Amino acid sequence: MRRWATVRKGSRARAIRLLAATAVAIVATLPRPADAGLATADLARAEQRLVRVFHQHGLAYPPRAATLIALKNEGRLELWADDGGKSTFVRSYLVRATSGRLGPKLRQGDLQVPEGLYRVSALNPRSRFHLALRLDYPNDFDRARGDEEGRTLLGGDIMIHGDRVSTGCLPIGDAAIEEVYALASTMGIEPISVIVAPVDLRRTDVSTALARVERAPHWLPGLYAELARAMAPFPLAASAELQALPPRKQAPGKASCRAYDAADCERRCRAGEAASCARAGVLFRDGRGTPRDPGRAWSMLTTACKRGDATGCGALGDLLLADDGALRDTARAALLAKSACDAGDGHGCATLARLCTDKLLYPSATAACDRDEVDRLHRRAVAKLGRRCTGWGAYDCFTLSTIYADGDPDTARLFARMSCQAGDPGGCDELGFLHQLDGEVAQARALYEKACGAGYTRACGRFGGTIAAAPQTTVASGG
Repeated sequence: MRRWATVRKGSRARAIRLLAATAVAIVATLPRPADAGLATADLARAEQRLVRVFHQHGLAYPPRAATLIALKNEGRLELWADDGGKSTFVRSYLVRATSGRLGPKLRQGDLQVPEGLYRVSALNPRSRFHLALRLDYPNDFDRARGDEEGRTLLGGDIMIHGDRVSTGCLPIGDAAIEEVYALASTMGIEPISVIVAPVDLRRTDVSTALARVERAPHWLPGLYAELARAMAPFPLAASAELQALPPRKQAPGKASCRAYDAADCERRCRAGEAASCARAGVLFRDGRGTPRDPGRAWSMLTTACKRGDATGCGALGDLLLADDGALRDTARAALLAKSACDAGDGHGCATLARLCTDKLLYPSATAACDRDEVDRLHRRAVAKLGRRCTGWGAYDCFTLSTIYADGDPDTARLFARMSCQAGDPGGCDELGFLHQLDGEVAQARALYEKACGAGYTRACGRFGGTIAAAPQTTVASGG
């Protein structure tokens, strides 16, 4: 077995981009009509997904007006619909990359995501990042502040777009931008408002938000106060249960329930065993050998975390990232993962490293997210995770395979294969991904189908969703 080592010339994120670029290159060789952007059928399917969500909330589609609220620190883009004087929360999207730091955009090239009240000024069906909604930055407020301070090159071309890279924009992934773009195309851009805030100012006071900004300009308190007022008509009830987590004392527990037996784990959880709550939550969260059920995962994982199980706290953070509702929060997910990692849970260390490498976290004075920190987190994860890929060890080996995939694909394949053979569908999915990286498409598809058939919904969406479509993930209503 090779020792953990970082190979800087390769990375999982780079591999994902390579796969995407390869797919684009293949598609580019096919005949296309002169006005082809996204295929009409693809956009229609995206809109139908969104229509179903509107109907689940009892809302007419399209709405009279819509508001998009982007929360930089939380990594969440919220969609609200106004169907006649009252705004209703519809769903959220994950902002898939940060750029710069918290604080406003001041000049061209500073990589900052603007903060303020904006409108959608145009749609771009041929964006380099799939599709895009252009914001009207710099607006009158931005230009006035620039004039006051002698700043002339304020920058521009700020978009909400697809993909997962950002230089001052808000990337929400291709599937998400298809929904938002379809909505804007149907209802028109005039009735769409956009609020971009550093943090959720409905739950964080202005002074706390200002403390997160380095070298704040003198006018920033006024802007943040205005943003707080603008967000007031869009109330979201905070989860008191979540705010109380993580607990001060945690430790990874050893579950006595049968491996990958959700019913047995749930039964033992109700009997008071926190570690079985954590294992049941992981199974329901991902669909590992049981139908995926975010609501039951939420119940199991919050119970485990409250009882001090570190694995439960770390897994709860992952669930927050996947939530399509109002609980999605990358900063809270990082807090839970860090607490789990510090308590000795290798999965929590791996999650925190992934949040860093995927650039989902804004830098702060107390948390580093550089390459050295990622290496340190990986070493801690490897030291804590077991290498016996039987029973619950198959889940450890799945996580180890994702870590080694970044620099040691042979070892990653070994762990993924053993995890898959021991019954973890996540291991089968990861092994399929590694085969796909090597161009072994038939093997990859067979493994994805095996994982999908076992309930692992992430595998069902591979190859552009041609196997099956993954369902929406909402663990609680945004109300």
